Amino acid sequence: MNKFCDARDDYRRFLRTIDLKYYRDLFKDRKYVEQDLPKDVVDEILSSIYEYCWFKREFRSFDTWFEILWDKVRNLRSFNDFIWKYWHMRLGREIEWDEWFKMGFKARMYRTWTAILTQLDFCYTMACVVERSQLNLKLQSSAHLNKEGVDLRVVVSDKIIDFQVHKVSERKEARPGRLRKPIIFIPYPVISRRELDERSRSSTKRRGSYVVMLRTFDKYYEELENGFIVFKEELAKEIVRRISSGEDIGNFVNELTRCLRGVESCNL
Repeated sequence: MNKFCDARDDYRRFLRTIDLKYYRDLFKDRKYVEQDLPKDVVDEILSSIYEYCWFKREFRSFDTWFEILWDKVRNLRSFNDFIWKYWHMRLGREIEWDEWFKMGFKARMYRTWTAILTQLDFCYTMACVVERSQLNLKLQSSAHLNKEGVDLRVVVSDKIIDFQVHKVSERKEARPGRLRKPIIFIPYPVISRRELDERSRSSTKRRGSYVVMLRTFDKYYEELENGFIVFKEELAKEIVRRISSGEDIGNFVNELTRCLRGVESCNL
């Protein structure tokens, strides 16, 4: 019985139900609740996502999950203080202003929700591959680890290996902020396969770069019908093989990042 592989398959079916285009259009002009949230509000948000999507595996639609979260955070004193400080004092008590704030907060929660769903797809894929390999590896993922910048922790013997999923585009974004401990950044493409395919067929000077990016995408990633990009088992297998053999994982993921950025000299 492959319980993690079965869970991964259920999770993928859930990801396919998300109407990414609908939410992208709905929230495209809603980026106005961007202030730092109180600590206990952040804790509630993360705990709620991990509770349903990782521990209980009760995969709920975004709208259903958000209303559950809203009912919880709206009763927190710190959340109400936050609303008063940033919104009541600035906007007063105009009619319908609270619904306006709620929509902005919902848009922010959607971005958080989808980001963590991507991270959890990596966790489910790794768990499935580890399960099939029958290696003695312990995998950990939680809201607490997420706050430390760790999306997945792998424990082998007395060694801890931490992973964080990191979005990668053609340009060289700044690396994530300095963390307290070494961490391996797993690259995640933000460009769609369809767009890569179109660019790889073009006559532009960068055509060769797009060919490299598309080849890398097809080897290690998959784009679902709704546009959600997920991790193939091939990526997890490369990582697990290196963990079991003691090979350096960093060299592999660094080269993978170079390929996803279209560096034609990359070698995978």
